[in-house]
Amino acid sequence: MAQDDAASPSVRCFNAALEFLGINRAADGWFLQVETFDPHEPFQAPRRFREAYPTNYSGPILDWPPYARVTEAPDECAELRANYCAVLALCDAQLGRLLDAFDAHDLWRDTALIVTTDHGYLLGEHDWWAKNRMHCYEEIAHIPLFVHHPSTPAAAGGRRRALTQTIDLMPTFLELFGV
Repeated sequence: MAQDDAASPSVRCFNAALEFLGINRAADGWFLQVETFDPHEPFQAPRRFREAYPTNYSGPILDWPPYARVTEAPDECAELRANYCAVLALCDAQLGRLLDAFDAHDLWRDTALIVTTDHGYLLGEHDWWAKNRMHCYEEIAHIPLFVHHPSTPAAAGGRRRALTQTIDLMPTFLELFGV
């Protein structure tokens, strides 16, 4: 478990992104991709995030579920899920910092923002941990995709039922830049 936020790779990544925005927010034609890798194994988050998810588990650190069927005792399962939730809470806090920067500098009026991930993760659903070894369950395949574009303010808060794929992202980015 990381002891403080500054030691977290995700925090360091978002710090660099916010520094980039601080320098370039008034410029035109820039592209920033923030790739944090989290939430991912090992499920390690600063203590302040982990403390929000208490369990009855006592034993060695459990921060990396096997890519296999669930065979762990209920307290071990709860500990693995709690460690995942702590990392997810860390990710939410970092995304919140980015959204706050968008608010503070009114980036919404001239900056596109796309938030997504590459896959989901099983935390015991369907009696499986992780990904890749089991069927492509909804929890793995149905991933978030949030898109803000300043030219479509009426679409804010809207939902689409259309099928999208991560392979569509690169052409979308190129189209945003007229390429």
